[in-house]
Amino acid sequence: MSYTHEDLLRLVHATRAVSIWDHDKGPIFWYAQNLPGPFYVNTEKVIGTQLAEKLVREITAIVAGTVDGQARAEQLNHLILDAFKHTPDWQRIVVTLAERARASFPAHSYQLVSGGERRDWLFSIPFAHICDVPHLFLFKDKTHFCAQNISAGQSALHVSDLINNAASFFDRWKPALDGMGISCAGNLSVALRGTEGLKRLKDIGSPTLSLVTIDAEFFRHLHAGEMISQATAEEISVFLSSQRDWALRYLMPHPSLFHVRECDSKSFERLLHFLRTDPWHLHAVYPDSFAALKKEAESRARKAA
Repeated sequence: MSYTHEDLLRLVHATRAVSIWDHDKGPIFWYAQNLPGPFYVNTEKVIGTQLAEKLVREITAIVAGTVDGQARAEQLNHLILDAFKHTPDWQRIVVTLAERARASFPAHSYQLVSGGERRDWLFSIPFAHICDVPHLFLFKDKTHFCAQNISAGQSALHVSDLINNAASFFDRWKPALDGMGISCAGNLSVALRGTEGLKRLKDIGSPTLSLVTIDAEFFRHLHAGEMISQATAEEISVFLSSQRDWALRYLMPHPSLFHVRECDSKSFERLLHFLRTDPWHLHAVYPDSFAALKKEAESRARKAA
């Protein structure tokens, strides 16, 4: 049985596949663009946080320790499908993906299912399995493997965990498919976050389907379902409308929320870049607080050097 939209919202919230910060205590989340935000998407957690973490570690070990493409693929298939068959909620997610895909991506429109290293495989491998379609592994080292013969002119449906800015698809997976002469029938994902990736895919005419869209409406539904407070929904609405307005209203009046001294090294690297570049021109509104934050961060950087 597939998930309803309400079921999916509750699953995403319950598993913390979308984590929301505590704006009374912090810390904030840091995104890859060296920008802060009030929520973070870890789509793989919908299968269960501990299971997802375990599988990602083991996937990483297999890829790092196995050079041969066939051996890699066999180990990955065994690892993921063995866990998949023992996890009903995961099965239900993939069944939902398959049911939603049928209307947008008719079976005759693709002969392969592609998935990119690493988290895509948590969904692309079982999707290909239950749909009885060959799975095409796309590796970051620019190699690929499919257990069945593939040929130029075929088409693949690309299945992923998350579409954000679609950087991995355009930088890695599409060039790999193009290099094999394989066209992309479309993109299917568990979650869509933001509009940048969706726009890029639409610009090339690639049909795109996601089970959940992480937008203002998503958080309004969480509030309506009594999963988050009205204050939280309003705060995230501000962020999605204007990241700078969010920072001015919720961050800068409370500089301790940056956790300059306590944040982990990766977060600190992003924080330091953010303070040095000041992309949202926060210094112009909060000169004293901003200068103090930057001074504290530079002090930590010098001590670590």
